[in-house]
Amino acid sequence: MFNSWLPESKDHLPLTWWKQQPVYLAAIIALVGAASMVVYAILGTGFLEAYAAFSFKIAFRDWHVWTLLTYPLVNFPSLWTLVGCFLLWNFGEAVERHLGRRAFIRLLLTLVLSSPVFLTLLGMHNSLCAGIQNIQFGVFIAFATLYPRAQISVIILALDAWLLAAILVGVDVLMFLAVRSWVSIVLLAANVGTAYAFIRFETGALKLPSLPKRTPKTKKPAPKSSTPTVDDILDKISHQGMQSLTAEERRILDKASEEMKRKR
Repeated sequence: MFNSWLPESKDHLPLTWWKQQPVYLAAIIALVGAASMVVYAILGTGFLEAYAAFSFKIAFRDWHVWTLLTYPLVNFPSLWTLVGCFLLWNFGEAVERHLGRRAFIRLLLTLVLSSPVFLTLLGMHNSLCAGIQNIQFGVFIAFATLYPRAQISVIILALDAWLLAAILVGVDVLMFLAVRSWVSIVLLAANVGTAYAFIRFETGALKLPSLPKRTPKTKKPAPKSSTPTVDDILDKISHQGMQSLTAEERRILDKASEEMKRKR
């Protein structure tokens, strides 16, 4: 089914075209994120937090397991969310073109699941996870990992992508520390680490550890006897003559000759 929906032959091609412009999956995700603000305004906070936002209690005690995937759609109407969707469109498209659509989908799913997994593993069962902001930032981190030297214009400055990413992460950490929002720090670390590790793995710079293979033990060959055999002595005579024999070799040859005589 996956191959029929996303054939490998079209992995690096756009999903469709609009007014002779290519439309990639990143653009569709960004538009869905922007549209979710309209849904939030219509349905309200209570309904979405109960049925779309993620927390351990909502997902696994109330059995709303779909919230593992729907929480990025809970977005309060905000200009910054809209700007983030625009950046997701641009940076996500560059990542999608580089990796291919299949790998880009794996990246998105990994980013979506990383926050719930980290919150669950760290025992933050009452913490609510909602919004597309972490996904947007994770895609930007993926872009900065792929193109660390890409120039990004910020007002009057042009900064390398890796430097801008480092500045944004540092500012976020300081802001969350100031308000003692440990959950936000955990989610930030989860997103940044997941995006970075995913790109390193996809580009072959990072490999999963593997268990060493057990090789069957081979028996050591028995050490050769230092005492020459009759065949060895005869071979030596044929190549070097009788005068080349040592006293021990002569003794062995004489003993073998006497045994042959007795057998007759």
